[in-house]
Amino acid sequence: MVDVIDMPDPASKQTVPKRPLGLDGIAVKCLLGGAVLRGHDPRALLRAAEIDPAVYGNVQAAIDGRELFRLVRQAQVALDDSFFGFFAERFRLALELERTLTYLHCETFGESIRVSIRFTQALSEDIGPQLVEDPAGLKHVCVYQTIDGVDRDIFVWLRFVWIFQWFSWLIGRPLRLRGVCVRAARPVQANGFDRFALFGCPIQYEAAVDALIYDRGDLGAPLVHRTLADFEEYNASNPDWFATPIGHSTWRAQTEQALVELQRAQIWSASIELVAERLRSRPRRLRRDLVREGDSFQHIRTRLRGELAAAYLLATELPITEVGYRVGFSEPGSFTRNFTEWAGVTPSKYRAHYKSDGARVTAATLLLSDRASI
Repeated sequence: MVDVIDMPDPASKQTVPKRPLGLDGIAVKCLLGGAVLRGHDPRALLRAAEIDPAVYGNVQAAIDGRELFRLVRQAQVALDDSFFGFFAERFRLALELERTLTYLHCETFGESIRVSIRFTQALSEDIGPQLVEDPAGLKHVCVYQTIDGVDRDIFVWLRFVWIFQWFSWLIGRPLRLRGVCVRAARPVQANGFDRFALFGCPIQYEAAVDALIYDRGDLGAPLVHRTLADFEEYNASNPDWFATPIGHSTWRAQTEQALVELQRAQIWSASIELVAERLRSRPRRLRRDLVREGDSFQHIRTRLRGELAAAYLLATELPITEVGYRVGFSEPGSFTRNFTEWAGVTPSKYRAHYKSDGARVTAATLLLSDRASI
């Protein structure tokens, strides 16, 4: 049974240590699955990437975006394979360099992505990228035939991160993605890290295909980095793959952080005017920027409150009425109605259904430790 986690006294200076955010040790273990099947020692790869090997398989530990970049590069070099063991056929680094040179000589993003896709199609039957017209934009569909024994979902996520980061760097600003589709379910980490947040667009989980949807307006964007020296300098910079390209945090992430801070102060229905002021923006502009990222202020505020209520339901034995009070509802009926709208089920059914799910309970416990801190 999980002990009840009390909210700290706002007057107290005691704080709850925060869990490390980033790709947790379980995901790191999955990421190195192909290398392990090829006979490589995962902890040796971590040490070579200047990462504490204790992170491997450890749900309480995590790596950040720069460590992820170093680890991937180390695994690629060790296996001489751009896809570090996830496919039956190796894609040697010499061929990866040739592919890079072909689209560095392109004029626009649209031309470079098409050249990259044609190059990949000619080299491997394990990968089947294609561009498909879609009402939302130009859909870049990716088909990956990974080998048995590896986590395909983590590889798809990583490739999408690479595509997003790399081509954003090429044009000197973040790609304006209209959507991301993945066949996998939404990944849940115990530390609450959202792997897909950096894309800044709607994410469709359990989709029919794995795909990135590009804004057609980006297709004509000129490349601002077009030389091998630029490419080598980019790799040497050890880029942060968890940051929005060019170093800007998404408006969604900034809004979430502001609302969490306000919720810790027991301000549960903060207005967009208050949040915009904290972010040094204006309400109308903040609304517009969130819409561009496929979200809304109301949706974010409701989701954060719902996530905290769900965490109390799973990580504590508090009565449902008390859970409602903890997240700012003075009337039990109002809490039940709002929670049901968010989760699709009543608080009691949610607790009964997920209380035996160890991963969810662990994630709920860590979320409470983070959100309840002052």
